[in-house]
Amino acid sequence: MFLARVVNGVVLSLSVMFLVLVSGCGADASSSSPEEVEPALVEEESLESAEQDLAACKYYNYYRDEARNPRGPNRCSSSCDCDGMRTCSSSGWCQGVARPAVGCDSPRYYWNEAWNPAGSNRCANSCQCDGRRTCSSSGWCQGTSR
Repeated sequence: MFLARVVNGVVLSLSVMFLVLVSGCGADASSSSPEEVEPALVEEESLESAEQDLAACKYYNYYRDEARNPRGPNRCSSSCDCDGMRTCSSSGWCQGVARPAVGCDSPRYYWNEAWNPAGSNRCANSCQCDGRRTCSSSGWCQGTSR
């Protein structure tokens, strides 16, 4: 399970780097014509989608071994290279506290219920539910989700 999360994080990081690298490349990258306006809009949508994917890495239960990052220990290309709620600084270093002291019932508590050991939205306690959601007596996260 842990290895699958690490592989997903690496694949996501590589996908984002690929999008960034190819966004301005190509034989005709320096010259543009009116016909090329639509592809440029598609690229912008792809980058926005990549930014949303990066936000998917900022969870208390997102585990990343920063010592194994491609750029070196605690070095990063995106926030997905950093553990938990840590973010990637503009100088390429992981910063912040991975799991700050925030109660499970706080709206600032970000937990990805899809990664729970019992399955998506299944829980053993309320700390396995996002934000102010709680764990029902039947083992399901209940309440309003984000």
